[in-house]
Amino acid sequence: MDSSIQLTHLRHYAVNNTLFTPTTLAKALARFGFVQADPIRAPARAQDLTLRHRVANYCAGDLEARYPKLNIEEDFFINYGFLSRDVHALMHPRILSNPKHIWDSAKHKLAAAMLEFTRTQGHVHPRDAEAHFAHGTSTNYWGGSSNITTKLLD
Repeated sequence: MDSSIQLTHLRHYAVNNTLFTPTTLAKALARFGFVQADPIRAPARAQDLTLRHRVANYCAGDLEARYPKLNIEEDFFINYGFLSRDVHALMHPRILSNPKHIWDSAKHKLAAAMLEFTRTQGHVHPRDAEAHFAHGTSTNYWGGSSNITTKLLD
């Protein structure tokens, strides 16, 4: 076989496996397993560029708007993104049976107060919860600092 035929087959395979017929958002996410998320809007966010041709009637921001009703998680694989809970469980097989960080009673108390706050307020942005609680900061995974409130919400 010459290389042009192989290239044609490779192109056909790539198109058939990545540019599938538009479907629902949930089915597209399940088929991909992981969709990179990116807040930079130039030319558009990564998740919107990826999903707009694969989800019927998809509009920019639909993933975030529908997130609460989808069976998905946000996490870091190589990049930050969205993935099904089944794939998430494969990435973190020991989290439920052997957590890395066991909360002490003080952390449980903070989390309970946060839960009560979100129940009374409804939809809460981390910035609003931080303004209410002012828990301060702690060292994150990369050695920088993150709001304790955001980590509790996570």
